[in-house]
Amino acid sequence: MLLAEQALVGLRLRGQQVHAGVTVFADEARRRSSAGLGAVDSRSLLNALHDLPVDLPVSQSSLDPHALRTLHTAPPGVVDLGEDERGVVVRRLVPAVRVALVLVHGADGIDPREWDTAVRDASQFAPFCARGVVVSRPASEQEPRTDMDLLLLKARFYGVGVAVQEHTASLRWLLEPAPYRPERHSAAQWLFHEQAWRQLGPDRS
Repeated sequence: MLLAEQALVGLRLRGQQVHAGVTVFADEARRRSSAGLGAVDSRSLLNALHDLPVDLPVSQSSLDPHALRTLHTAPPGVVDLGEDERGVVVRRLVPAVRVALVLVHGADGIDPREWDTAVRDASQFAPFCARGVVVSRPASEQEPRTDMDLLLLKARFYGVGVAVQEHTASLRWLLEPAPYRPERHSAAQWLFHEQAWRQLGPDRS
């Protein structure tokens, strides 16, 4: 399976420079743009929003006082607080983007001496998306790599994909990453995607 290089974008996530496969949700991106709203990467605000249904009124009296105070700090476009009906709160915000894949990727692929570190670095993205590493190609296709089998064994154990750079500038999987199947959805996952949107959306610097 080939991955087109142009389908990936460079992002800085969890302190690492990576390449990522990203889906933008156009309806939410347009809604935020109309409201003058960019990324929402306040952990406390996302925690308060996470348990609220989207576009459905919830009685403010049912909310924790701290959560309600946090919602009152939200910028326009995030939540409605009694604008249409007194005493209720309505969540409007949904994710604008989803990061489906993260690749730990050197300029020319990762050198064999750094493979173990790269697999560990990629593994930290397990709660958020599928993940992989891009390794450097052998000098020759006929040149055996005695440590490649060990890399693939370790990567498979951690669910990390392994790809090589093709001469066409596309990436080819030697080992596809494990499918991303979150056990639960959390505000931390939402924060991860908002941090990506801050770099991709209208408020990027």
